[in-house]
Amino acid sequence: MLLGKLAAEGVDFRVESTAHALKRMEERAVEHDVVINVLQELSYKIMAYNDTGEEIAVIDQEHDLAVIVEVRMNKVVIITVIDRADIYLKDGTMLEEIA
Repeated sequence: MLLGKLAAEGVDFRVESTAHALKRMEERAVEHDVVINVLQELSYKIMAYNDTGEEIAVIDQEHDLAVIVEVRMNKVVIITVIDRADIYLKDGTMLEEIA
């Protein structure tokens, strides 16, 4: 499902969500706009992750949450959204923190 767009280095990226992520956002009362704003804070690094196949855990201290994404073909795909304290990083997941 398309949640919005963000720009990184002059390139537009679609922000899409898995059904799982939508369910987790609803359960945790996290608005779509909050997640997009978290990802926008990382936009300066999005190009570096495009089509690498890596999952990225974006930790947002302000909202006390973690957004797990993969960037492929100019799309940021939200895999899940969880409480920051409950995060588990599987091997190979890149970690990015924003204030």
